[in-house]
Amino acid sequence: RKDLPRTRLRSGASCPAELLVEHPRIQALMERVLFIWAVRQPASGYVQGLNDVLLPLMVVSLSQRSGGDHANEERLNAEILQTIDEEQLAEVEADCYWCITKILSEIFDHYTHGQPGIQRMVCRLKEIIRRIDAPLTAHLDAQGMDLLHVAFRWMTCLMVRELPMPCCLRLWDALIAESALHSASVADRVSAGFEALLVYFCACFAAYFGTRLQAMDFEAMTFFLQQMPTDTFTEAEIAVLLGEAYVLKSLFQQAPRHL
Repeated sequence: RKDLPRTRLRSGASCPAELLVEHPRIQALMERVLFIWAVRQPASGYVQGLNDVLLPLMVVSLSQRSGGDHANEERLNAEILQTIDEEQLAEVEADCYWCITKILSEIFDHYTHGQPGIQRMVCRLKEIIRRIDAPLTAHLDAQGMDLLHVAFRWMTCLMVRELPMPCCLRLWDALIAESALHSASVADRVSAGFEALLVYFCACFAAYFGTRLQAMDFEAMTFFLQQMPTDTFTEAEIAVLLGEAYVLKSLFQQAPRHL
């Protein structure tokens, strides 16, 4: 209940879709989904950031029921709830629950005590950035900047807080497709999409702003990384970053000694 009122779409509070997220019926829906998931997952329970992970699933489900376009945020507003009755909203709730359960089942150790999955991804991220953008790595080290805290947010929230919703959905489409094509390895239980590909995407995302970051001192970088300027991003930029991430994954995922 403390996190749900703070749940925000990346487009900002002036976006009509923000009013939809703040609607009492939607807040109650999200609370029930997250509560039931937490009760059924005692090893994890509720972890801050899961409210953000639920958001894209809810947006897509509501758009589908209302006959709208989930990529068009202007059409996502509280008025669409007038076209959805309680039975349809219950179907949305069920869809959201099973979808988030499936996604989190692939990355469950990202949300257990100590978040070992996230720590594993952050270490991997640092290695990748060191390999693909040595000047950025050197500048971060010189300024004493550790990507740990911002990378934790990127990976815990699956980039929901960093990207506009249409861009986030484009990213998730690729992550889900990658997971479906390459099921998690029985040996290491690493999700091909929501862990392996995502960490390479995060590296490309950081490198995208590398030149600007190298011109900043520690304080400026801290503010910049807390609010990345992605409001003008389109699906075209995400497609380019995904392409770069896939190339890096193809090069390094099966050859970690090359990092």
